[in-house]
Amino acid sequence: MAGSKQTPRQKMINMMYLVLTAMLALNVTSEVLNAFKTVDDGIGRSNHSLQVKTAGLFNAFNTQMGVDAKKTEPYKLKAEEVRKVSMGLYDRLEAYKQQVIKEAGGFNKETGQLVSNDNIDIATRIFVEEKHGKELKEDILRTRQQLLAIAPESERKELDAAMPLLIEEPKDAQSWEFHKFNHVPTVAAVTLLSKYQNDILASENQLVEHFYKAIDAGSIKVDKMTALVSAPSSYIMQGLPYKANIMLTAYSSTENPDVFLGTFTGQVKKNAAGMYEEINSNSENPPLANARKVDVTDGLGKIQMQGGSVGESRYTGVIRVKDPSGNGYKFYPFEGEYQVAAKSAVVSPTGMNVLYAGLDNPVSLSVPGVPQRDITATFDGPGLLSKNANGSYTVKPTTRGKYKIHVAAKVDGTVQQMGDMEFRVKTVPNPVASLDGLYDGGKISPAKIKSTTGLVPKLDFDFVTKFTVVSYTITYSINGDNQRFECTGAALDPRFKTMINSRAKPGQSVFFDDIIVRGPEGTNRKIPSIAFALN
Repeated sequence: MAGSKQTPRQKMINMMYLVLTAMLALNVTSEVLNAFKTVDDGIGRSNHSLQVKTAGLFNAFNTQMGVDAKKTEPYKLKAEEVRKVSMGLYDRLEAYKQQVIKEAGGFNKETGQLVSNDNIDIATRIFVEEKHGKELKEDILRTRQQLLAIAPESERKELDAAMPLLIEEPKDAQSWEFHKFNHVPTVAAVTLLSKYQNDILASENQLVEHFYKAIDAGSIKVDKMTALVSAPSSYIMQGLPYKANIMLTAYSSTENPDVFLGTFTGQVKKNAAGMYEEINSNSENPPLANARKVDVTDGLGKIQMQGGSVGESRYTGVIRVKDPSGNGYKFYPFEGEYQVAAKSAVVSPTGMNVLYAGLDNPVSLSVPGVPQRDITATFDGPGLLSKNANGSYTVKPTTRGKYKIHVAAKVDGTVQQMGDMEFRVKTVPNPVASLDGLYDGGKISPAKIKSTTGLVPKLDFDFVTKFTVVSYTITYSINGDNQRFECTGAALDPRFKTMINSRAKPGQSVFFDDIIVRGPEGTNRKIPSIAFALN
């Protein structure tokens, strides 16, 4: 008997064979033997129909190979393995049939019947006495297991229940081969062998069709289509073209996928073409760190992000769908980026485009619509321009004059000149001298002047800058007698401190003259003197 999912023709053939076998057991006349021939002819037509149907499936496989060979080939190879296994049993059944037909004297050309269609010894001897029936039974069982083994384990239970190729053990103590072939006329034996050929062809067709349908089993069924515009950027530069891709995209509005945002884990990889690979997993957990779910409506994920810090922001995530085959989940990685601009107007004080020699002058550069990583700048004067980690720049010129900063940006893979701006490079203003940064002239007590360590240049300036004292002279006037001390560096001469300690009196004067300092640009400058009167 065949399995539960038989065609009406298969069911009819099996029923007729059972009825005829039962009638044969009652020694019914030659009309019953003629009916076996009729059933065998019907089985032959059914076998031909199955062969044509299966051949059509293989033609469809070849067509699909031309459409998507990578997706189709694994299933086509399984279908070809099914054909190889089934044809092996089919040919062995055919060999048994031809042996029975030959020993029965072949077919009568006038009647189309076997010459000895009622001979009950031939099948008995071949299949029972010579034990070829036992071999056939084992062959059928082995072939059935080989066919099921070609399918994935998760699909075998369903295929097993529907496979027509079966061995039904007799309910009495007789063996299967005795029950099927003992004292059976040759025409009945031939019909039975044809019936098993029909079973193997039906099983082959079942599996080949199953693997053909599996080509699209993993595809998402779509029910809506819409036009989509994909552009590298919404910004364009003057004189450059706007470029965009227009495509027709399809999606399912009835089966909402799960969309997650987060940081990719090591499971996410790109192929040689730079595209993210599909991930198959038995776990429902997305391959992301700090994953958070996104709202999905009518099949479309809705991403909304708050514009935080100014600059370029990137995001990554995956789309999760259940594998239509029921084996776990499929994950599809994606990435995107957007630009955050400050809520401010740009006001440029054109009269203040000044850089200071020897200082690290901070400069901010931007090109609308272009990420900071694609912007470059050069300085055409003496000095150094460097890019900082946060995307800003630092200019450190060394010489006074007028120079320009030139800005370029990579747009569509090509570096374009975006413009330039002229700057005036000036030197930092001169500082004023002081003692320890506290006293810069006037009345002072001997104790205070003695407690100081030396000269310190002071500068009220917007940039943090440093001047160093190169040299200076101290003139100490005592009753018209001037004592002069030449100092190198900023420290006070110890001899001067000793004299203040021993001879200082109110009304005496101290002068700090010829003060030479070195500025941040590396040049020496002379700055004004300072004078003190002891009190």
